[in-house]
Amino acid sequence: MNTNYDFTVKLKANDTGSAVLVKQNDSYYLLTAAHVCGEYTGKEPIVITDISGNENEVIPTEMVISPTEEFDICVMKLPEEIAMAIAANVKCATFEGSGYPCEIDGFPSNAMDHKLRIENKCHISQESEVGNELYVKLDEERKDGMEMQYMESGFSGSGVFVDSNGEKYLIGIIHKVEAERNLFIGWKLQKINEVIKGKG
Repeated sequence: MNTNYDFTVKLKANDTGSAVLVKQNDSYYLLTAAHVCGEYTGKEPIVITDISGNENEVIPTEMVISPTEEFDICVMKLPEEIAMAIAANVKCATFEGSGYPCEIDGFPSNAMDHKLRIENKCHISQESEVGNELYVKLDEERKDGMEMQYMESGFSGSGVFVDSNGEKYLIGIIHKVEAERNLFIGWKLQKINEVIKGKG
């Protein structure tokens, strides 16, 4: 597995989902969907599993969970020594526009191999041009069959990445997969930055 994906992890808090580790102003934050954390209080350890299968138990030093019905964002601040053991630095970027190819990295909970899944046949949808929500559509509509297993729970909290001049940038976090399973909905990094800065 390419070490470029070290910053995508599997998270076990109240529920199990995916998360992305980012560094901002010398602090390390774990970004995921609020419903993955659910009733988690921040007082007991969460379990973070990296792409190599290594498990790390950690209690966040700070945590903010937005109202699920409004934003569905959870930000956890992690101790530096834990963050450094899990992940390399991830490059982040605010983003506007649509039509660009992108990829979604996550850990679907019922994938048979229990490994990181990368959906790279998708693009930023036109609905993303307005507001802070991020809409990602698969280029090929899913059909019933083996591949459907990858589209179930666990993708909440997955990172959405775009490539710019050979560099990979995180632009948002997924919090919902539509019923037809070919549309992912998330939040742009702009909105997540507001939560990190205490403005939402």
